[in-house]
Amino acid sequence: MLDIFEVTAPFFALILCGYLASRLRLLPAAAVPALNAFVLYFALPCMLFRFSARTPFGDLVNLPVFLAYMTAGLAMLGAFALFARRGRGDSARDAIYGGLAAAWSNWGYMGFALLPAILGPAVLPIVVAAGMADLLAVVSATLALDALAQRAGGAAAAAAGALRRVARNPLIWSIVAGGAFSAAGLELPRVPGQLARLLGEAAVPVALFTIGASLFQPGIRWEWGGVLWIAGAKLLAHPLLAALVAAQLFRLSALEVTTLTLSASLPVAGTVYLFAERAGANGERIAAAILVSTALAFLTFSSLSWLLAPGAAR
Repeated sequence: MLDIFEVTAPFFALILCGYLASRLRLLPAAAVPALNAFVLYFALPCMLFRFSARTPFGDLVNLPVFLAYMTAGLAMLGAFALFARRGRGDSARDAIYGGLAAAWSNWGYMGFALLPAILGPAVLPIVVAAGMADLLAVVSATLALDALAQRAGGAAAAAAGALRRVARNPLIWSIVAGGAFSAAGLELPRVPGQLARLLGEAAVPVALFTIGASLFQPGIRWEWGGVLWIAGAKLLAHPLLAALVAAQLFRLSALEVTTLTLSASLPVAGTVYLFAERAGANGERIAAAILVSTALAFLTFSSLSWLLAPGAAR
């Protein structure tokens, strides 16, 4: 167990550094969106492009992993939204975005840092396939459900609007571009290649620091009931569901099952707050769930890593 904590602690310590920087006013609040923009539009796309371009194309196109993680994510989204709507009496919009919070892991900022450190670099193509399932299926389904719930133009218009929003995500295009380079056997020229390397190497530390900085939300209202339900679903129910679907329904390999389970056990993705806020859902509840799930994940993610991959961090 100590071996796992030795691996995970520095990554969560980076998140804590960002949180303290915001809380102690060492980092202006206006700097957080700028850091997010740097990670989302520069550092992370370069990291994903370099990884995709260097990975054999056949390893990137892992349809069973994509379908398994998509199935688990959609099931989690639907189950939580139904529970929140019928069991807790949430509005349709709050239930839908609560479901997205329960189903969408922070794989972009945290998964690419933690999972290879614990399981080795061979898991990166699996993480990419899982991430694409979230972006293309789970997020699209959420936006379509929201449009349908608000009766905004019918199913076709809802699906088209969801796909348009997803298509603007730079992470998708960086993976697609890297995959094209891999399939064609191309490499970037030296100067742009060095630029991509420098930006890509900044992705993990800046992303984790930015997560922490964005977690400081002064004046947030703590609706503990809703927050704990979302955090519990994300950290406990989602990984259990992902493990069952991957192992029993799709019969994936042990490494794929472990990777998808740990991916699902990561905390709520920070982007859920942005989607919920734009849609007019309860953004404060989502922000609190992100904070709580990130704090608890140090224990839950580390413990699950120890159970599923003992000795992997040695």
